[in-house]
Amino acid sequence: MFIVFDGIDGCGKTTQVWKLVKYLFGLSKYVHVLVTREAYKDREIRKFLKQNESEEKAEKLAELFINDRKEHVEEIIKPMLEKNVVVISDRYKYSTIAFQAAQGIEVDRLIKMHENMLIPDFVFILDTPVETAFKRMQEKIIQKEQKLAENKFEENSELLEKVRQNYLQMPKFFPNEKIIIIDGSKTIEEIFEEVKKCFEGLNF
Repeated sequence: MFIVFDGIDGCGKTTQVWKLVKYLFGLSKYVHVLVTREAYKDREIRKFLKQNESEEKAEKLAELFINDRKEHVEEIIKPMLEKNVVVISDRYKYSTIAFQAAQGIEVDRLIKMHENMLIPDFVFILDTPVETAFKRMQEKIIQKEQKLAENKFEENSELLEKVRQNYLQMPKFFPNEKIIIIDGSKTIEEIFEEVKKCFEGLNF
């Protein structure tokens, strides 16, 4: 089984990843779980992320992320699925589509670039207001960097809201995929109860 958690930074997806790992691992001693994340291994991506927003940057990032994702699927995800391992990924194609579409690339083109790519069994998108997500991230920032982070957020809050709205469109973009959008402003336990319902009764 291939499971994905996605959403804007600070939405709480990583917390839910590890809660699901613990839950699935406890169902049976025969359940094996692999946690992975994107970007997979292309270190050039981090360099481009630091550049100022532009359509050229968006194009290059889309290319880098998609090539990195293809390697991720072929080298990690598919081989583990073939061994009956449950694979949980922190981010997948939905991130590239949401973020790069917000920076000017046509959604249809981004979707086409992902044609024939492995489809997850479950996709959980945590929808969290930008302000809430930022407050969560801010708590993790050391004091001396806090002012810089606030300024960066003020400059990019409009962009992040566009990204958030793109995530909300994912069920429309991929009508044949099992995409569940969850209110990320709920408590950790309330969110996980919604996640857990999808796995109750499944035979592992």
